[in-house]
Amino acid sequence: MSNVDNSGNKSKLPAKVSIFHLFLVLMGANLMMLLTPNFGMLNSFLFIPDIYTWSAVILGVALLGMGFNGLYKKF
Repeated sequence: MSNVDNSGNKSKLPAKVSIFHLFLVLMGANLMMLLTPNFGMLNSFLFIPDIYTWSAVILGVALLGMGFNGLYKKF
């Protein structure tokens, strides 16, 4: 009776969230939300040239990609 296998009762440890990668995701989302050409919040009432808006969108997508890549850490 003492040789019963209890490996099915072990629970998985929760994944940890990296604060730095979470910050990258938030920064990328904010850049895209504010500066997307013709749809962004800042572009609705300010004139911002396209060179800055498209650069901000590309940077926002890159930050989102880097942030989601290492967001969760499993132990």
